Formats: sequence, structure tokens, C-alpha cells
Amino acid sequence: MILIERAQLPSIIFQRTYPLSEGYESIKERAIQVLDKYLGYPDLITFNDLDRSITFSTERLIPAVSKNRPRIMLLFSNPHPSSVHQGMFLSANSRGRENLFWPTMEAADWLPIAKAKRTPKKLADICINANYQGPFELIFYCYYAFPTNYPEDIRRIFGREHFGQFIEPEAMDEFRKTVQETSVEAVVTFNKGVFNLVSKDPIERYVERLSEGELIQSQVKDMDRSIPIFLTFPTGWLYHKEYKRFRKASLDTIRTAIQKV
Repeated sequence: MILIERAQLPSIIFQRTYPLSEGYESIKERAIQVLDKYLGYPDLITFNDLDRSITFSTERLIPAVSKNRPRIMLLFSNPHPSSVHQGMFLSANSRGRENLFWPTMEAADWLPIAKAKRTPKKLADICINANYQGPFELIFYCYYAFPTNYPEDIRRIFGREHFGQFIEPEAMDEFRKTVQETSVEAVVTFNKGVFNLVSKDPIERYVERLSEGELIQSQVKDMDRSIPIFLTFPTGWLYHKEYKRFRKASLDTIRTAIQKV
């Protein structure tokens, strides 16, 4: 499969096309079923019957300027359709509830952006221009490009064979390429499955370990330089009465480890 990328837009949202050939009809049918409530979003998913391909909008945020801080990649599983539609990573849900990522990053002083400025448009502008205080310059990156509610939905839509033959190897290749080209000094991920895909040391249980204050760290595998990767709580994790403290403490521990490297 040849992955076609169209010119990136200033809004961080850009489009890609997956040629599908003989699997087109079945993939189209499953995509309509899985993404039904999002198909009304303009340009999110377009089915091209003539050339048997699917074009979709996705997201990536690499600061357009450098403020001479260490570049850290925030690694997520895949875009959510609602965030793509709103033009910024981790936008509020359909009920208008803010993603826990933003107050957590503010509390940990990684992205001290006041709540009044945390609209999708303002966040995109601030993050693209690295116009924030904090110890790092942050890249927002999705391991898989295709937008769904959950990463498992991508395999459901494209099927195990197509997913394993085309989507998985392309995701790994592009991740490594982006890490190299953007001079990333460390990676922080919020998803255990993605951590296990790209790190030298896969793990099993982790929430309990993080809650106990443990630093979960490895190295990005198959790279020509040493790049640490860290795992923290999922972006929506709140399953403890002290979840705010735990989430902040984890990022505090990671920040200290990165600054010692």
C-alpha cells in the first residue's frame, strides 16, 4: 500500500489517502458501521469509489519555531474524530467536558496554559508556536493516523490482514522517521499498548506501579541513538479518589528523569 499525504494545513489537521484495492468494499462497510456518528464531520472520511481508496483527516503537531528547549514527543494511540473535527488534540468531548490531559499538564507545569485559553483554536496556536512556559518543547504525535474512538477500531475496520501487512509497519516506520527528523530527546506515552509497540522492554501491569510512584522507563527500540521512553497514566484516567495527585506526581517523576539524562 502506498500512503499518500496531502499538504499539511496550518491548523495541524491534514489529509491522507489509503489505497485499498480489492478490500475496498468490505473496509468501507465496516468503516461506516464503526464511525457512523462521525461521518457527518466535513472531510473526516471520504470514500473514493472510483479508485477504491479512503481519504481521511488526521492530526500532528510539530512546533513551527524552536525555543531552545529539549524536544519531547507526547505519543498518543490515534486521533479521536471529535478532536480532528475541532482542530486540536484532546479537545472537549461531545458534552463539552474538557479532557483531563489539559488541567493535568497545567498542574504539572509541563503546559501551564490557563483554562480560559484552552479552546481548540487557542491551544493549537499556542502549541504550534511553542508559546508557553515549561521545561520542554512538545510534539504531539499519534502512532496510528486513522481517526477512531479507540485504536482497536482500526483493526476492526481494516481487518487483521490489512492492518498487519500495511498499517502496522507504516506506523512504526513513520514514528521512527519523525523521532529522528525532529530531534526528539525523549518520548512520553499515555497508552500501554503503544509503549509496548515501540519500547525495548514491554510491560504488563502498570497503573498500580504508577500509583505507587514508580518510574516506568525504557528505550525506543531499533533507533541509531539512545532515546528514553516513559509511560504515564492514560489521558482520561480518573479511577482513584486521588487521581489528580497521582497523575501530576507521575509527570513530575518523568520530568526529573528527563532532565537528568
